[in-house]
Amino acid sequence: MYFFLLLSIPAAICCLISTDSEYSPKQLSAPTFVGFFTGILTSAFIEFFINSDIYFAGSFIAIVLSMSAKTIFPPILLTAFFFIFSKDDIEYKAYSTLPLIGAFYSIFIPYLTMTQGESNSFFMTFTNPVLFIETTILFSSAVIYGAKEFTDGNRKKVAKPAALGLAALMIQPVMFTLWYLKTASIIAYVLAFALIPTAIFVYKFSRKR
Repeated sequence: MYFFLLLSIPAAICCLISTDSEYSPKQLSAPTFVGFFTGILTSAFIEFFINSDIYFAGSFIAIVLSMSAKTIFPPILLTAFFFIFSKDDIEYKAYSTLPLIGAFYSIFIPYLTMTQGESNSFFMTFTNPVLFIETTILFSSAVIYGAKEFTDGNRKKVAKPAALGLAALMIQPVMFTLWYLKTASIIAYVLAFALIPTAIFVYKFSRKR
């Protein structure tokens, strides 16, 4: 039952990286290791020092904001950390976002799913990993887009890809809330799987700009 949950995110990221014409998988091994290691540390910290159980109550907005904590802060903080401490050029750092965040979610999302309620539901074991794959791809595309604008001297235009990246990170909380409230769960399922080709197209397009 957990086969898809455990392998879908790393498999999807590996497929994209293996078709990457800019950097080889070996060149992207450093951000991949950092992502895996950070995912393990974060999961262990939550397990031993924080109550990982989440109880939702309130309005649509309240649940979305509550869910956003694990989709907005980890990618932003992890990407910022890598950009600050890596000695590589900005282009490499931007392209490293995909394996970095993908590797992190490969550990963190299965851990969160299996330690919270309704972990055996179709949404949590199948749809939720798909949503995080899309989040990773679209967020990475926004980072690449922003990095290119920055290096081209269009620093005022960085706000646009920043907004697009933030919007990408909101996909999973919104879809989860639609499913959780049982008001429009069918929409959540349809959009979740329909966004996969869109995310891949956007990522490939951002690479060619």
